Amino acid sequence: MSLNAEDSLAILQLVTEADNCASARDAEGYVELFTEDGVLIDAAGTATGWAELVATVAAVWFDEPSGALHLTLNPTIDETEDDPAVYSVMLILIPGGSPRIFAAARVRQTVRWTPEGWRIAVREILSGAG
Repeated sequence: MSLNAEDSLAILQLVTEADNCASARDAEGYVELFTEDGVLIDAAGTATGWAELVATVAAVWFDEPSGALHLTLNPTIDETEDDPAVYSVMLILIPGGSPRIFAAARVRQTVRWTPEGWRIAVREILSGAG
């Protein structure tokens, strides 16, 4: 697949918005960025579909310090497959006078074009979570 600049920008905005929703603890907004059959894979297991995703992210965020910021760093788009993949680094930062890193992980997100626009089909935490 070869993406044009508009699609590339929309995809990068999509994955960044997912982390913005995570920082805001907006589970509904986060899940709406996924396809209906979207999948989240991390060390704790796999969640599939909107209902499981809402429950899973709510539990994960509950275990994080209040006010933690989710940051998407160094995203790159791999266009070699039918559905593009975005590789990035997720950094969870605890802000304050002396900000500190709570967690860092490599992330792979497969995105798919839908009638609603680009959506995340699979978000996989590849390493370093927690």
